[in-house]
Amino acid sequence: MVAPPRMLAEEVIGEILFRLPPDHPACHFRASAVCKSWRAFLADPAMLRLYRELHAAPPVLGFLQNTGRADNPFARIIPTAAPSPPLRPPDFQCWLSLVLDCRHGRVLLHTINPLGLLVWNPVTGSHHVLPDQPGHPEPPFSHFTGAVLCAKDGCGHLDCSGGPFRVVFAATVDQDVDAVFTWASLYSSETGAWTEPATVHPGALMNSSDVMGPSLLAGDALYFTLDLLNNRTVLRYDLGGGALSVMDPPPLVRRDTFLVTGDHGGLGVAAVEGYSLHIWSWKAAGAGGWAPPRVIDLEMSIPFTIGDPVTELKVIGFAEMTGIIFVSANGEISGVDLRSGRVSKFSNKTPESNTIFPFEIFYTLGMQGT
Repeated sequence: MVAPPRMLAEEVIGEILFRLPPDHPACHFRASAVCKSWRAFLADPAMLRLYRELHAAPPVLGFLQNTGRADNPFARIIPTAAPSPPLRPPDFQCWLSLVLDCRHGRVLLHTINPLGLLVWNPVTGSHHVLPDQPGHPEPPFSHFTGAVLCAKDGCGHLDCSGGPFRVVFAATVDQDVDAVFTWASLYSSETGAWTEPATVHPGALMNSSDVMGPSLLAGDALYFTLDLLNNRTVLRYDLGGGALSVMDPPPLVRRDTFLVTGDHGGLGVAAVEGYSLHIWSWKAAGAGGWAPPRVIDLEMSIPFTIGDPVTELKVIGFAEMTGIIFVSANGEISGVDLRSGRVSKFSNKTPESNTIFPFEIFYTLGMQGT
């Protein structure tokens, strides 16, 4: 008589399934086909919560980028994992939209015709149209950027895309070269209202259509880049007090410096010099200022021809939760892990713009049917 198969203890099943890599969702779906008990384990909300806490940060499963096409008004989503999350466009009609930010499972869009701001959950397709900002300064702004973030107290941001959120919108007015000013205001989904705008006068702007860059969340502040006439500077918006200030520019006077997480979770900037990635961190203690850069050699890690005049290396994105800097080299995108310095190929999809917005989320069996 053949003995019945031995059943694994629940603790052993957990030891196995908790080790499934979050950046390869296919592993979860294959494991769920092993037997009913494994599928039940992988779909259990309590187990999924423990799984997320164990891995600490959601993986990058793709990135969004602006297409600039009226026939495709919402962001182009490039999946980098299989199976990719079933991303759904919002049920909202507009002529065109621009991605301003992607964070904590949400995307902030600036829509055109109708003109406004929209927060979108790409997994569920749900969206929230923000009200107009009644107190924003006149005249109309020429350049703008924004940020969206979770507003739930004590949240670890591992699965918070359905809770309360905040939006910061910043804009620069330069109709009069002698009176350039930037303002920022905060919206809360809990109050349904905008705060009074804070204003600074940063100085003359660079003559470009891409003056304000993506945001970085570090501590209790949001940071944005702003291209002035002679340098790329950094704006700081205090989430607690609502103050807006202009910081000293990074040491490297370049238009392609990108905001990243610096030492001890603070502000940092990154840029490629030659064939190396340079990362500066802001020294918050003492007199402040920028610390000497950390340098990561890319020469042996990213595929390109050294000395080729068409070779172009540049930072085009940053994933806050996972700490990955994205570098484009002749159309191919590689990821540089801030913690380890390890470089890995991310995508061979040629980006349509100089900025990508990483989509960080846990995609597991429990999300099916959402």
